[in-house]
Amino acid sequence: MITFLYFDFNFWRVDVPRLCLSFANIQHRLKSISRADFIIQKKRGAFPFGQLPVMIVNKNMYGQTIAISKYCASLASLYSENKDECLIIDQVLSWANDINSKIAPSIREKNKVKQIKLRNKFVRNDLVTWFNYLERIYEKRVGNENFFLKKFSLADITAWRIIHWFKSGKLDLVNPDFLRKFRKLNTFYESVNKYDAFNKIKLYQEIITK
Repeated sequence: MITFLYFDFNFWRVDVPRLCLSFANIQHRLKSISRADFIIQKKRGAFPFGQLPVMIVNKNMYGQTIAISKYCASLASLYSENKDECLIIDQVLSWANDINSKIAPSIREKNKVKQIKLRNKFVRNDLVTWFNYLERIYEKRVGNENFFLKKFSLADITAWRIIHWFKSGKLDLVNPDFLRKFRKLNTFYESVNKYDAFNKIKLYQEIITK
């Protein structure tokens, strides 16, 4: 069985691969680790890149969100064999990683004054810019479904999870209504929420209610 190791809270980096597996009813488990234990194990060199999440498959441990997500999506038939479609999926994954990197300094900063300054800088310089990038990718979709590809894929799960994070109200100084500026992304987000094959997943319910 596939095992994920992460902290005791939901975050897109571990949620995306788990949502892929859950979508296909592929059994897996999540083992939580305290930050104190993580620091101890990290010093011992326990993790491939010194960070979480990690995924354990056949007694081997793997790191890096994009690699883990693509592996799980492939198992769940949520990745593509079409090279052009793979490019679209990979762009969305990289976009998620990039926007995470943009907001990360304001999350890690412990000094409240500096944290507010960094968050305001992100909202002013990056929030609209990076969601505009995502909407441009979405606008080029093919087909009548409100998905990035002709059918539901890893791209949709990734984009939905990041949008939900930014709409959740849990990010100080980020107005949850910002998505109204992006009519097409808002339609996409609501469509995924109404997609029965996705919204019935236990992990989906866990994410939206926490």
